[in-house]
Amino acid sequence: MFTRNKTPTTHHAIRTAMACVMLGLLAMAVSRPVHAENTVCTLNLWTTETQPERMATIRYLAQAFSAINPDIHIDVTGIDENAVRHMGDMAGQEMAPDILACESGMIMAMACKGQFDLRLTGTMVRDIGINRFSKGILQRVSNSRSTPCGIPISGWVQGIWYRKDWFEKAGLAAPDTPERILAAAKTLHDPANDRYGILLGKREDVYAEQVFTHLALANGVEEYSPDGRVLFDSPEAVNTLRLYRELANYSPPGPQYWRGRDFYLQGKLAMMFYSTFIMDDLALPTIAADSLTPDNFPELGGSDFDPALLGNTGMVSVITGARPASYGVIQALGIATMNNERKRQAARRFVRFLYRPDAYITWLHMVPGGMLPVLRDVANSKDFYRDTQGVFRRYTHSHMRQIVAGLGSIESFGLRNGLIVPQAFEVSAEGILPAMITRCLSRELSPRQAVQWAAGCMREMGWSGSISVH
Repeated sequence: MFTRNKTPTTHHAIRTAMACVMLGLLAMAVSRPVHAENTVCTLNLWTTETQPERMATIRYLAQAFSAINPDIHIDVTGIDENAVRHMGDMAGQEMAPDILACESGMIMAMACKGQFDLRLTGTMVRDIGINRFSKGILQRVSNSRSTPCGIPISGWVQGIWYRKDWFEKAGLAAPDTPERILAAAKTLHDPANDRYGILLGKREDVYAEQVFTHLALANGVEEYSPDGRVLFDSPEAVNTLRLYRELANYSPPGPQYWRGRDFYLQGKLAMMFYSTFIMDDLALPTIAADSLTPDNFPELGGSDFDPALLGNTGMVSVITGARPASYGVIQALGIATMNNERKRQAARRFVRFLYRPDAYITWLHMVPGGMLPVLRDVANSKDFYRDTQGVFRRYTHSHMRQIVAGLGSIESFGLRNGLIVPQAFEVSAEGILPAMITRCLSRELSPRQAVQWAAGCMREMGWSGSISVH
C-alpha cells in the first residue's frame, strides 16, 4: 500500500544515515575471517518496498551485511504489492525468493500452501528473541502449533486523515462513525470549487480492499464463522458496500487509488483513508514534493507545500459502527524452503543482522511513521524517534507512542476476536474483495449481488479451520 517517489534531498538524508551505519560495520569487518569456501552464497531477497529510495536503503543494508560477511551476497529485487497475489508456488525455481518481505496476510496465505520453511522461521524468531516482540505481534503470524509462518518486521495503522479546520468551520464532528463519515463527505464535497469530500479506492487493487475492510470491520462484517461457515453474505456486508458506493460519489473523479493523496496535500480534499505512511508527507516539504505537482491528475494544477496542513490535520484510527474497529497491517519476512544447509545458515545470519537495533532502525527509517517497530526495545528507544529527516520531531512524543501502541489492537478479516482465520488470507490473495468493489462501483452488480458473488467465491475455496491465538 501507499507508495511514493522522493526527492534528491531525501536520498541525501538516507545516504548520510547509511554511511554512518556502513562505517561502523566496516570497522567490524577487519577482524572477520573470510569463509573457507571460494564461492559466494547468494540469497534472493524480494521486497514490496519498490520505491527507489527504499530499495536503495535495503541495498545499503545488504551491502553492510556483506561487508562483515563476505561469503554471502544479498540480491535485492522489488516486486509490486499486487503482483505478490499472483506469485503462485515458485518454490524450487532458480529466481524464486529465498526471503520475501511483504504484508503478513500474503505470507500466511503462502505458508498455508507450504511455500515457507516454518522450522527455520521459528529458529530465526528465537535467534531474534521471542520476548523482544511486542505483545500480540507474533501471534498474528503464527499457525495452530504456535509456529510463526513469518517474521514480523514492521507495521502500520490505517485511519481517516481529515481537515480539522474545515470540519470545525462546518460544525462537523470527527469522522469516527460511518454516519459521520458520510455526512462530512456530503457536506464538504464541492467539486465546482475544486474540493472533494473523501478519498477511497475505486479500482481493483489492495488500497480499495483496505478501505472497505476498515468500514466492514466497524459494521460487524465477518467472512467466516469459527467452524468455517461463510458469513459474508450478510446485511452488514451489503450495507457496507452500499455505503462504500455512496461515498465514492464524493471522491475525486476517475479510478482513484493511493495516489489520490495528492488532492489532500494540495488542499483539495476533506478526508482520506490512509496509513501512517502519510506522516512524513504532512511534515516535510521535500517528501511531499512528489504530491504537489500537476503531473498525476488533470484536476490538479500543483501547489506549494502548506506548512499549516499538519496542524490542521486530524486522524481517526478507530471507526465505530456496530463495534469499534481499528485496521492495520503487519509486514513480515517469509523464509523459503532452501535446497542446502549453507543457504539456510546464510539466511539465518542475515535475518539476525536485520534485527540488530542499528540495522533495524535504519530499515524503519525508510519511511518514518509508515514503518512502526514491532520490537519492544526499539519502540522504547530514543534512537528510533531521532530519524535523520526529522519527521518525529514534528509530532508530539505522546502522539507517536500512541500510534506505535496502536499496532497491538489492529484487526483484519484474518484476525478476529482472538482467532487467526487462514482462509481470509486466501480470500485476500485471490483479490476477491477488490473485484467485488469494482463490479459494484461500475454498476455491473448491485451491492447485494456483489456481496453474494464474493460469498460464493469464498464457499468455493473450502475451509482449513480457524486458529486460536490466546
